[in-house]
Amino acid sequence: MKKLELSTPCDFTESAISGWTRKHWEESFMRLWAPLTRSASAHKARQYIPGPRSHHGQVADELEGFTRSFIMAAPWLSGSTADGFELDGIQYDVAGFYRSGILAGTDPANPEYWGNPVDYAQHLVEMASLSWGLWQSRDRIWERFSEAERRQVASYLLACTKVQYHANNWLLFNVVTNAVLKRFGMPYSQEQLDRNLVFCESMYLGEGWYQDGNVPRIDYYNAWAFHYYYLIWVLLDGSSKPEIAEKHLQRAEEFLTNFSYLMASDGGTPCFGRSEIYRFAFLAPIGLLTQADSKSTGGLYGTLRTMANLGLKWFLTKPVLSSAGHLSLGYVGACADMLEHYSCGGSPYWAAKAFNLLALPAEHPFWHSAEAPLPSQSGSSLKALPAAGFTITAGQDGQTLLLNHKARHDKAEYNDKYTKFAYASAFPYQARHIYGNSDCDAILQFSADGTAWHQRWTMRTLACGELGGASVYPLHEADPEGQASTVSLILGSLIIHLHHLQPTKTLQLREGGFACGSDLSQPLARSFPLQAEHGLGPAEAAIAADNCDTSRISLIRSLGGWTSSHAAGSFAEDRVGANVRYRFSAVPRLETHTRPGQPLLLATLLIGHSGTDSAGQLASSIASAALQTDRGELSLRFADGTQALLRIPEAAGNSAKLAGRTIEPGTLIALIKKNGDLQSLTARKN
Repeated sequence: MKKLELSTPCDFTESAISGWTRKHWEESFMRLWAPLTRSASAHKARQYIPGPRSHHGQVADELEGFTRSFIMAAPWLSGSTADGFELDGIQYDVAGFYRSGILAGTDPANPEYWGNPVDYAQHLVEMASLSWGLWQSRDRIWERFSEAERRQVASYLLACTKVQYHANNWLLFNVVTNAVLKRFGMPYSQEQLDRNLVFCESMYLGEGWYQDGNVPRIDYYNAWAFHYYYLIWVLLDGSSKPEIAEKHLQRAEEFLTNFSYLMASDGGTPCFGRSEIYRFAFLAPIGLLTQADSKSTGGLYGTLRTMANLGLKWFLTKPVLSSAGHLSLGYVGACADMLEHYSCGGSPYWAAKAFNLLALPAEHPFWHSAEAPLPSQSGSSLKALPAAGFTITAGQDGQTLLLNHKARHDKAEYNDKYTKFAYASAFPYQARHIYGNSDCDAILQFSADGTAWHQRWTMRTLACGELGGASVYPLHEADPEGQASTVSLILGSLIIHLHHLQPTKTLQLREGGFACGSDLSQPLARSFPLQAEHGLGPAEAAIAADNCDTSRISLIRSLGGWTSSHAAGSFAEDRVGANVRYRFSAVPRLETHTRPGQPLLLATLLIGHSGTDSAGQLASSIASAALQTDRGELSLRFADGTQALLRIPEAAGNSAKLAGRTIEPGTLIALIKKNGDLQSLTARKN
């Protein structure tokens, strides 16, 4: 694995936070694109990029590599004064590459023909990229086709609109393909355009967030699918429905403003949800929203520019490339354990959607706006997104945490990507399954036999707000073993869970801290003695030192109910790394068990922190804890004098007392700060 080596120096005069300018984006495009010429087929219509074969088959995989490379080439062509570029003494003809490939792929008589489109084929996804790229680069590709060649390409695009699409974000691919055909004056379906725009509206949740399909798959597809394709439609056809176009511009602005809370001070984001091999594709809406030139977008230029520059820089300064120069199949380096059944060698190039920014000319005010600090760069930050079920925080260390009490997938194999309680920018999750099980990082797991372990999957959201969230869920989907609820308080890099389990059989339980990873050595494990006089149980920590000044610390501590703690170690004592990013990783954990028919209350402290504080200092951030099983309550006093009360849903119907203050019925979490201010999180009314 290797990094992208750029010759463009950082310019902190032009870009005070990132040091990156448009020149960095241009060179990044060139160095990412050049290797694709060496893996192309003779007529350029296919890409032979090493990787697994997806369930769509060989032809679709080779097409995917071609069209996704076009995603970054087309905006470069749009903003360039030339057909190609010279790099390291080699001349590359970008426009000629795609003219050749597009004609070959859409010609049934050519050996590189992409094949006839069929229902639910990957071709339907890729034709949206091809269509948009054709429109962006029309002066250098479409306009140079003969009339017969235009009809050939348009006929292929139209054929892709006449088959069945999945009833989720895929319908937006149909919208884009039809909208481009409409702009080119070619046959298209207005009926499909109108119907699919209406259907996709049904997936909108609020606050700029969508769910994908009929289950709450809420993830980064919001950036690289929903807002990306809606904004393309706005640019292509929004003038035909100005009210709808304005709505999507406003939603995109709201989404990106909220998304800025997810980005850590160094440009990283929590690795969460499916398709994370698309890496920096979450930057996709930025260039399109800026091109749309909405009246209010200009005020966001500083924040958007910081997000774009830091987001791309974070990945491209890490070893994301294979030895051949291709984007690897992983989050940072290659990671086979995080791939989906639809992943192939060319899949990571959806990341190239970020390069829509290159369609903005060098004189555009976006490139000359002063970078504005992100929320995580301005001290501790906090954002609640109840529609998505997320609470997002950043601590003094500038790293971000995403607490989730709603998002999930409809397939259990995706649980590690969605249903852990929290995801952290500095602590990527454990991706590898061993003996059919996953690690217990940042999640409560349960097992009837000690062999097969399960965790939260389907859930019902009880609350979501600035203090945290809560959900209720079955202990096992296929073989019901009772139900559980979790109430979570989040304060910066600190999370407290109150679990209430109502099992129907004896279950073994384990909960882990965040996965602490390192590429240099196995993280150190630390244990802390029991402090029973304060109601605090044992604590375990994993520590990974990046250098002599700072370290990443994952700490877990019992606040009641747990019977044992276990020092951090590699998952299942396996010698092969389990982490989505790091070569070595370790997870500290707590354990106990249930008894049939007997409710159990557990309280846990989790901390994921990057900085100079010691594990001992973090472990003592709570001065005392009192778990009252009969009342279903957890009372806490923090070292700074703050007090908190967490209550299980069954207890929340009653009033309670905290520091002499009355806590109203329906309250799941109450927090009294040292200045006397009272905050609360209330259960939703069904």
